[in-house]
Amino acid sequence: MTTIAYLGPEHTNTHLAAQAKFGSRSQYRHEPTVDDVFTAVERDRAEYGVVPIENSLEGAVTHTLDRFIDFQDSPVKIHGEIEQPIRHYLIVAPDTELADIALVFSHPQALAQCRRWLARHVPHGAPRETNSTADAVRYVMQKKRMRAAVGRKELAQQYRLRAIPIPEERENRTRFLIISKHRPGKATRSKTSILLALKDRPGALYDALMPFKREGINLTKIESRPSKKKAWEYFFFIDFAGHAAELRVKRALKALGASTSLLRVLGSYPAAPKRGR
Repeated sequence: MTTIAYLGPEHTNTHLAAQAKFGSRSQYRHEPTVDDVFTAVERDRAEYGVVPIENSLEGAVTHTLDRFIDFQDSPVKIHGEIEQPIRHYLIVAPDTELADIALVFSHPQALAQCRRWLARHVPHGAPRETNSTADAVRYVMQKKRMRAAVGRKELAQQYRLRAIPIPEERENRTRFLIISKHRPGKATRSKTSILLALKDRPGALYDALMPFKREGINLTKIESRPSKKKAWEYFFFIDFAGHAAELRVKRALKALGASTSLLRVLGSYPAAPKRGR
């Protein structure tokens, strides 16, 4: 049976994404942090891992990006991706009035995604960050009348609490990465992710991007993170359409090497299916 490590606990969005991809015949292992998911795969406690990488409203999940930076010699590669719609609920005790709520618990991403709705409808609820939406509900159980959580409705059902839908003002989707030591098969639509550091000279970023333009390669994402070693020094994450085995991609990566001090291919993998309009 295939073992899947995911950023847990159960009934979180990452758990749902993992189940949607791998189905009911897999064994699931929840881990408390992104680093623990990577470690489980590196040490062969799981064949695959699922971690969040970015949200359509709040941007990159920096813990996942930083794990790629901090462990550049890791044997783990990106094996695939999952896009999942996100739907949040305010979870409260059945007899709780919104005006009485003093604290609202949830994962930082969930709180950020719902901040405007919470400001309007739970005006006295001070936000409190937790490791997961599941942990947030456990805080509610400790003192029900004064507390609320933001999470999936399945968490409310588990604890027999009330789930109030939080309407979506904008499309809310999260992209998850599947990580593994295994290489994925070639796909009809592939995506490649790379990590790079630029040489300290004028025009380095321009020079780094030009090979993609020359080869007609579509860049789908560029994200920067501080190196944490030197002030104003950055690593760049780039996603682009295409597979590292393609001739045009090989040419672009070879040219890219001339303007970078570090270049690592994090994985070439099947792109998530395009959404219908």
